Amino acid sequence: MKLRKFLILASLLLLAACSSVPKATVVSQDSSRDIPAIDHMIVNLKNSYIDQCYKPVMKKNPPENHCQTALFQMLERRYHRNYSQKHLNMASDDLFFRDVEGKLREMMRTNPEVKNAIRRASFRSQEEVFAYYKGKYTFNTEIN
Repeated sequence: MKLRKFLILASLLLLAACSSVPKATVVSQDSSRDIPAIDHMIVNLKNSYIDQCYKPVMKKNPPENHCQTALFQMLERRYHRNYSQKHLNMASDDLFFRDVEGKLREMMRTNPEVKNAIRRASFRSQEEVFAYYKGKYTFNTEIN
């Protein structure tokens, strides 16, 4: 009977831990600012980032690649080894959106469809585009 209770409790804890991992999906937007090419690029990058960087650092596994090392070092500098998921989310926003900004600059420079869509969406500057998408695709910093 005790083993059964233990297994149920362990299963619930595992489900709770797994459910707090973010998952990137295309967000709904104003129709005037809907640029699918940008949305899909960000979602693909974010899902890759979550799998290759976020999850291992969340589990506090030793870093195995550049992304994990950079994230772990940022967390350690800011919060020492006592970082929470909220801290992980804030640091991930900083690192992840550096990469997104570079890819977005490249798209705006080389993809005429994206350039035209940004003009139609009434963005006044590249910084406004970055801020808009960072706000839409931020990691959930409300988790404690």
